Amino acid sequence: MKSYIFKVGVSIVLGDQPHRLVHLATDGQVHLSAVSNGAITVTSTSELQRQYQSGRLRFLNEVPDIGDSPHSRLGRPLSTFPNHVREKAIRKKKYLDMLLARGPIVSTPSALTPLIQECAREMNDPHPPSAISVYRWARRVSRAGGDNRALIDRLDRQGGGSRLPLPSLNLLQQSIDSIYMAGERGSVTDVYADLRYRVDRENEFRGENEKVPMPSLATVYRAICSLDAFDVTAARRGKRIANIAFRTSGLGVHVEQILERVEIDHSPLDLFVIDEMTNLPLGRPTLTIALDRYSRMPVGMHVGFQGPSVHAVLRCLRHAVAPKADLRDRYPDLQHDWPCHGKIRELVCDNGLEFHSDELRRVAFELGMIVTFCPKRQPWFKGAVERFLKTLNFQFAHALPGTSFARWFHREDYDSQQQALITYDQLLHVLTRWIVDVYAHSLHRGIKTTPHEKWVTGATRFPPALPSSIEDIDITIGETHTRTLSHQGIEIDNLRYNDPALLQIRSKHGSRVKVEVISYFDDVSRIAVIDPDSKIPVIVPALDQEYANGLTREQHRLLCARAREAGKGLVDQSALALAKSEIRVLISEFAVSKSQRKRQRSAALRGIGTEAADIFALSTDKPGCTKPTPQIEKKPPAVPVSELPKLVGLLLEGSPNGKVAS
Repeated sequence: MKSYIFKVGVSIVLGDQPHRLVHLATDGQVHLSAVSNGAITVTSTSELQRQYQSGRLRFLNEVPDIGDSPHSRLGRPLSTFPNHVREKAIRKKKYLDMLLARGPIVSTPSALTPLIQECAREMNDPHPPSAISVYRWARRVSRAGGDNRALIDRLDRQGGGSRLPLPSLNLLQQSIDSIYMAGERGSVTDVYADLRYRVDRENEFRGENEKVPMPSLATVYRAICSLDAFDVTAARRGKRIANIAFRTSGLGVHVEQILERVEIDHSPLDLFVIDEMTNLPLGRPTLTIALDRYSRMPVGMHVGFQGPSVHAVLRCLRHAVAPKADLRDRYPDLQHDWPCHGKIRELVCDNGLEFHSDELRRVAFELGMIVTFCPKRQPWFKGAVERFLKTLNFQFAHALPGTSFARWFHREDYDSQQQALITYDQLLHVLTRWIVDVYAHSLHRGIKTTPHEKWVTGATRFPPALPSSIEDIDITIGETHTRTLSHQGIEIDNLRYNDPALLQIRSKHGSRVKVEVISYFDDVSRIAVIDPDSKIPVIVPALDQEYANGLTREQHRLLCARAREAGKGLVDQSALALAKSEIRVLISEFAVSKSQRKRQRSAALRGIGTEAADIFALSTDKPGCTKPTPQIEKKPPAVPVSELPKLVGLLLEGSPNGKVAS
């Protein structure tokens, strides 16, 4: 490579601005002149050396014609050339070095030839170069400012282009543009066939000596291979796909503490779950995950059969904000705690309808949370949760019996539904254990430690904040209504709520007053009434606790609709009891149906995936049942978790190689 020294006349680039050294004093002072405006800068040689060491200063090559691109800061390295080119360049340099050791190289053949012969004998070279060749080598190096890369033979720059006439090249370009550079993605043979047609049509009225020659298939291949890869991708697959394929990735978003940025997303789990009653597959549940970007620790999750919805998002947020101190009481075999909890500062999500809902905006306002939406069709803006969902499916779901794999054609002869053994409760158990005991304590490449350790360290520096009570969390994620408060209380979805605490509101504002009401998604047994004066919620229970206890809002609305269909007029408790009995039979039919869609609907109506109890459990001793309960084929019960060999190997021995991909 070329050598430089700090001397008058040398050009440098300092901080992306070109300068020329115009004066060098004996005491080390240096005067630089800016090329753009002639401004003089006074500095010192030692300061220029420090700038060079830090990378902010480089010498400007004023002799670019040594075989390298004039637009390149760095010349082409010798290692990028073929072996025979490298060996020839090294041989030339060796001859020049040996001749320079004997004195200056002269151009007289009579004086130079004996020296070359002597060097050839020392090198055991049977074919020494001529005197004029050696002189030309020395002259090229001298003109290049001492850069030995001038000795490299640039065979890659040989050739004068295509020998085909201009009409043939034009027809070839037209065929490429119309066939290959099109959204239909034609093949090279299609281009060749179209070119044949164009050439034949062009030659139809030409004389024998004026015929346009037909390019060969190899020429067509070479022409297509010389096209710019980005232009080809943009023409054949679209500009958006090309921008994605050729984008440049950086370090990503920088976060400095836990819960500063939490990414949330849905994904179908690559696993079929079976019904605990019928042992028939219910389908693939939808997993909603909230992941802390700082620690890569999942802070909340929800698993259900309702698909992506605002209810799934709010249930996931509740799980994320609330502490999980009772987790080891529910699952005694857990070896570690799940320490994640606290209010989220920024929630990053995609553009699904559930994330643009008014309910989520209200919850974000009350929790002091910023909701940030990724640009459309650019999931890498929340790449941490996207990568976690892939890790979860590949390392967890694909290791369990009944996995659906990432693509349907990956199953081959594997019958996912026939091999399914995991019930919903077992899935929650093993999924919690995988997150808490395996993933959280595996080395993460992105953060150079385990997610659990990263969270604990971050929580020590910035302790997570909580709302005043768990009741505040439930009220925050509830559904808001405006209802009339009277002596009968409040009615929501044909269900009445009343409490002596409401008397104070009626005494002050009248016997009938409009109030704000918050209902819970997973529990119709109570509501929260907002006091018009203090704006403090008042918890009000349902009057019929026997009916409402353990019932979700969705289940209750289904019961009301069933009662209306039965033509019972105004819905009353007797009609609801009858509807409940009839729907129990209907859901039992869904549970044993051959249609997976109906079995999934049965799981959703029975509250699988929520905190509610299964009020539609199959039974024949309930009064009011007008239809016989379907006969369910007795099948072996679901295999316990401890007896699943793949699952035990995964959970107890940890992930492969002790790592979890980031």
